[in-house]
Amino acid sequence: MWRGFDMTLNAYVFSAVVLWASWPALASLVLSAPPLFVLGASACIGSAFSLGLAIFQRSSKGFFAEPIKTVVFVAIGLMGNNAFYLAAITRIGPAEANVVHYLWPVLLVVLASVLHKHLPTTLQVLGISSGFLGVAIALSAQMGRSFDGIGVLLGIFGALTFAIYSLGRSLARTEAHVVGPALGLAGIVTLIAHALLEPIYWPTTTEWLVIAMMGMGPFTLANVLWDKATRIGPAAIIASLAFLTPLVALGLLALFGLGKITVPTLVGACLAIAGAVLS
Repeated sequence: MWRGFDMTLNAYVFSAVVLWASWPALASLVLSAPPLFVLGASACIGSAFSLGLAIFQRSSKGFFAEPIKTVVFVAIGLMGNNAFYLAAITRIGPAEANVVHYLWPVLLVVLASVLHKHLPTTLQVLGISSGFLGVAIALSAQMGRSFDGIGVLLGIFGALTFAIYSLGRSLARTEAHVVGPALGLAGIVTLIAHALLEPIYWPTTTEWLVIAMMGMGPFTLANVLWDKATRIGPAAIIASLAFLTPLVALGLLALFGLGKITVPTLVGACLAIAGAVLS
């Protein structure tokens, strides 16, 4: 029974990690499409998929029961994070943007320290320093040539957005059902913004497939599996396994030839992970 429990927990956690890690690779495949359209369409598909899961689990009432303030907050957090991330990819590349994005656990510690009005511990200071050092090393190849400060800032803003979102979610302790309706709201608003700000776009069949995979995988199914894991396993162990995500993402980018994985990028990712764990 204990072995079965471990296998089930590991299956949930590693499946969620792989799904989250697939986001940079999938996003790289639809860079020719307008970013607002990609985000809006994938969010709407994710919301519909989430509703289907809720109906299958006979919990559809909870899907529409969340307070509107919570839904709006989650919608802004999820969309803001991914919008900044997509923008960063186009300027500094998917591998580097992935490393910068994983400053979010480090920034979460900083925000929590400010919120609770206490100084970070020595280990947390080391973690924060390691995280930022990792990002600097990952971006070192760009330092001597066309360093894109705006792209780096976009990546940091994405990490900060997700850190704020994570802090708010942890304080509110809302149910996982909020992700579905929040994605629906965010998707509709983002598609309206696409119609107003971008040229109307109709994806190819391949792009539709990738967008659907983004909506059902990283947006929805990863969060469902993660929620299941947190209900049956130790939170500390599960959280530490989640920090494998940037390394898995780099591996997927390299596997599909979608990003150039250099030694500084890999070292930077490891330092960022170490910083997150220490923090």
